Parts: sequence; C-alpha cells; structure tokens
Amino acid sequence: MNIFLYPPVLEKGDTIGVIAPAGHLAERDRFTRGVQILHEMGFEVKFPRNFWPGHDYLADSDDNRGREFNALYRDPKVKALIALRGGYGCIRMIDRIDLGMIRSNPKPIIGFSDITVLQNYLFAKTGLVSFHGPVAASLGDSSRETLERLHISLTGQWSQPIVAKEVEILKKGPKATAPIVGGNLASLVTLLGTPYDFDWDEKIVFLEDVNEPAYKIDRMLTQLRLAGKFDGIAGLILGDFSTSHHSHAERLRYLERIWARTLELLDGRNFPVWGNFPSGHCPRNLTIPLGAVAEMEGDRPLLSFVPPRSIGG
Repeated sequence: MNIFLYPPVLEKGDTIGVIAPAGHLAERDRFTRGVQILHEMGFEVKFPRNFWPGHDYLADSDDNRGREFNALYRDPKVKALIALRGGYGCIRMIDRIDLGMIRSNPKPIIGFSDITVLQNYLFAKTGLVSFHGPVAASLGDSSRETLERLHISLTGQWSQPIVAKEVEILKKGPKATAPIVGGNLASLVTLLGTPYDFDWDEKIVFLEDVNEPAYKIDRMLTQLRLAGKFDGIAGLILGDFSTSHHSHAERLRYLERIWARTLELLDGRNFPVWGNFPSGHCPRNLTIPLGAVAEMEGDRPLLSFVPPRSIGG
C-alpha cells in the first residue's frame, strides 16, 4: 500500500525558503525577479542574504548544501522550499537529508530538472508529494499560466486537472490511474545502479529534457528500456524537449524522431503514451504534483489528479 505525505496548504503571508541543492547561479537578477514574483503571489521569502558562494559549478559544498536543506526544512516558519535552480548536484548531497524530519513534518519542495532527483527519492523513501514546477531563477521567464498553476498548487488546488490541447496522443491505451513520478531524463538516468534509484512499476512516468541531441535522447531511453524501467509502468508522458538552436520545422522533426524511437522501445506494451506535454525547460512549465495519484486518459489529453480525501492516504 502506498503511503502519501501531502504537504500543507500555503496561505497568504506564509514563508517559502529558497534552497540551492544543485548548480550555481551567476545571474543574480534572475533570482531577484523570482523573489519579486513570489512576493507578488503573497508569500514571504527566506534565503541567505549573502547569496550562495559558488563551489565550482555547484552552489556550495556538498555538506553546506545538505545543511541548508535540513535547516530550512526544519524551520517552523518555512512552509515550503523552492530550488534556486537545477543544473547538477543533488545526487552529491542527497545522503545528507534527514528523512525522519521529512516524515514528521511534510513540506512541498518545488523545482524541476536536477531537483527531480530529490523529489522522486523523497517520495520513494517517505511518500512526500512534491511539485514539479518552476525554480526561483526561472519564474521570471515563466508564462502567466505557469505562475497561476504554481500558485493554485501551493494554495491547495493542485488536484485541478490539466487539459493540454497541444499534447500528441502517441499511443492509445486503457485509462491509467497511478502515482505520477519522473522528471528530467538525463538526471534520472544517473540514478540507475545507485541506492537512490526508485521503482517505476505501476506508476505513470513523466520525462523531459533540454538541448540534447537526438542520439543522446535515444541512448538514454534505450538504457532505461534495457534496464527494465519501462516494463511495469502504467503510462508514459513525454514533456517538453526544448532546443535553443532549432527552427520550428527542425524542432518538429526532432520531436518526431524522439517519439518514434520511444514507440519502438515500447513495442507490445499496452499503456497510453503522450508527447508534447507542457512541462519542462520551457516558459509553459505547468506544475505537476509528483507522487500524487494521477489519472491519464487513454485516448484524450486530460491529466487529472486524485485529491487526498479520495485516497485515504
């Protein structure tokens, strides 16, 4: 039986803490704009007043990033944590996290990209439901719909369905009802063979990535297939696969190659597969409650979520 830890609902005036478990951010103006947007949503924001010092390509040392996470999570005034940015580094500090603290006092963790390493690990170990959505540094580049979806998710309405007309139904299948997990493809592949990998069986899996050549996407998907990760899943959602150098026509051909290879790898499996879901490294990065029970329609692009009272978790 799955255990679900649903984070409390945020109210106006609540404090969101900014954590930096991954990469260093050079452009401080992006962070400043993100803090301003959180203030405009009605939240207070807590972060180190001296910013993060940088530790090569990381925001700080592994020990310091782990201590920061635990300290902000433990702080009774902090009601949610949002990541500064993604990049790389969560796998280097993940063993510093106090899991007992998570279980006794669930709080939402907001972020995407490398942050999904933390989010999926914590769901697997504690049942914590997190929010796959913008990081602090990407809020300023986010669409209005993205900001609205994040706000309603934090304030208790995360179970509102997502209707995405641009979604491509790559493969029809029976309706899937299962916890939704996943995130950044490249980050999740790094978990294979480690103690931090998590079970995909009987889950709806979401995957996205950015600026990766088609052959690298193929290689990562093939590795996941050979590792058996797709064997028992309930459904697959491919999110945004952005490229900064492609024209519109080139991007369409790029996506079609990814989708075609995915279907090749999933040949013979009877579950729905979607492409072009609006979440990932893009301005329209709609918040998904990772770990929550989702309902994926088999023949139309409707993703809904089961609220806690319907589960009894």
